[in-house]
Amino acid sequence: MEHCASERGALAPRWVAKRVGVQRGANALRSLALHPLYFYIPRRSVGLDLPHCIVVAFLDNRVHRSLRYRKPQIYMLFTKTLLQKMLQTALSAVEDQLAMLNQLDAATGDGDHGTAILAAMKAAATAAQKEGTLKTTLETIGWDIMSHTSGSTSTLMGSFFIGMSQSVAEEELDSVAVIALFESGLKNMRASSKANVGDKTLMDALIPAVGAMTDLKEKTPSLSVLFAAAAESAQKGADSTKELAAKFGRAKNLGERSRGTLDAGAVSTALIYQAYAEAVK
Repeated sequence: MEHCASERGALAPRWVAKRVGVQRGANALRSLALHPLYFYIPRRSVGLDLPHCIVVAFLDNRVHRSLRYRKPQIYMLFTKTLLQKMLQTALSAVEDQLAMLNQLDAATGDGDHGTAILAAMKAAATAAQKEGTLKTTLETIGWDIMSHTSGSTSTLMGSFFIGMSQSVAEEELDSVAVIALFESGLKNMRASSKANVGDKTLMDALIPAVGAMTDLKEKTPSLSVLFAAAAESAQKGADSTKELAAKFGRAKNLGERSRGTLDAGAVSTALIYQAYAEAVK
């Protein structure tokens, strides 16, 4: 184990947070001020495919003159490599459920949502492998989704990734920056759609997913905790569409008869966020 800092005091938390990029600002000072010891662990030491991670051990102040510590925490950063893994995992999840998604869509629509979302995820996963920074990669993903696929699915998904690119300033993002990333994506998507929660669309899963992430902002959670919360909220949102009447798309023409079936877009969104959560474990 290689030490990157072992001194205590007000300057140590600020220096380490800046050096590693894991926690920032007032939250970092509040959470790192309790007599911490810091250890920087290169990826070769822990066998993780990450640029770096940090272990933070806090002295247990309840034990007088003791060397007992709370369990160390390893924080993963969001990088282009992790993005590639997340998209590939999501692509596999959609492929596995292709028939189910098309069947759901056939109940109220054209029956091709599974095919459309699969094409979009293939375009995204392929674009993520191209050369470029994290920012340019997200923008490329958005444009490639819209240029290689058609329909409302491609427009909405493409605008989400383009929106994500607009908030990126670094190559390695902590959880607070990742929350801003997804908030920016949703904001840009909502400029292209008037759908909201309760309208029986993918927004019934996506808005709660991003909202769950926003709710955790002050806690500076690990990425695994962050995406687990997003996945859980997305699933609850997707499940809620069964009792809703559709207000957009072809399903709107069915009115009250559209109740009783899940919305395919919301279900595919929940699948994608579950895959994201699995990828960052």
